[in-house]
Amino acid sequence: MRESAVKDRILDTASRLFYDQGYNLTGINQIIEEASIARASLYNHFEAKSDLLLAYLDRTHQRWFEELEEFLRPFTDPREKLLAIFDFRIRRQQKLKYRGCHFNKITAEACEEEGVAQRVLVHKERLRGYIHQLVLRVKHRRLLDDDMLTDTIFLLMEGGLAVGAMYRNSKDTKSAKRIVENLL
Repeated sequence: MRESAVKDRILDTASRLFYDQGYNLTGINQIIEEASIARASLYNHFEAKSDLLLAYLDRTHQRWFEELEEFLRPFTDPREKLLAIFDFRIRRQQKLKYRGCHFNKITAEACEEEGVAQRVLVHKERLRGYIHQLVLRVKHRRLLDDDMLTDTIFLLMEGGLAVGAMYRNSKDTKSAKRIVENLL
């Protein structure tokens, strides 16, 4: 089996387990067993479980933004793009069965692991920056300045996601989108 195929299988398995049952409840032996690999294969690619966690966060970050870009490709108007980010989040909520954000979940249980908090911040700040760039291009009603509108949109998105995980629905993310529509 190709070296990268083994690494991908390890990462796929660990990613699923970290998201579904949590980082702390996922053991190396379970990853080895479910990935159907030898212990040595795991350690050839990842020196420690924490290295696997960082690889999971890096890949999740990269894929999240790739999916966002693909989802937003049909939209050219910055206002439409801003609103479509909510639709993207709703679609992800549904796909993940309202179990929450990968980054919020890992922060809740492993933020003390070296590199985790930094990677979570990079992810969240990249989203905030993406929103900000769209806000700068949209001709909004000027009820708020650009920075305040960026913060409002970001916080409404994050809040809708968190509450959606609690109630297991997209109702609050849809409400957040309607609020932003009125602000724009």
